[in-house]
Amino acid sequence: MNDKTTEQYPAAKIDEKRPTVLTILCIFTFIGSGMSAISSFFVALAYDMIPLALKESPFPDTESLIQMIKLAGAGFFAIMGVLYLLSLAGAILMFKLRKAGFHLYSLSQLVMLILPSLMIQGFVLPVSNMLLTGSFILAYGVNIKIMR
Repeated sequence: MNDKTTEQYPAAKIDEKRPTVLTILCIFTFIGSGMSAISSFFVALAYDMIPLALKESPFPDTESLIQMIKLAGAGFFAIMGVLYLLSLAGAILMFKLRKAGFHLYSLSQLVMLILPSLMIQGFVLPVSNMLLTGSFILAYGVNIKIMR
């Protein structure tokens, strides 16, 4: 019966083959992309209230953040939310060992790197963002050989 179960449910065999590193990468992406999608959609929906809330916050130097949010516009945050959802979908597919997930994840991450420069006047891409994105794409790419 055990053989019949794995034939009916091939996902049961997948868990045995997925490397631990890939599982950890996917979990980090689930958390990061999931929370970023929620926050991006929240900013898009509450766009007019965000600058007011930041002015009232006790944090220093919120003026530059308020300026960036105003330059970006609500549409930017909505687009970023969609891209984060695509990134999350890619990670879910890679968790299921699907190569298409790698391509979806990589494409959405690369567009997220470029989009702020296109939509926010004067935006300078932080090197740390490029390094983090590149590291994740590289780490996922190392595991692509086991995906189908």
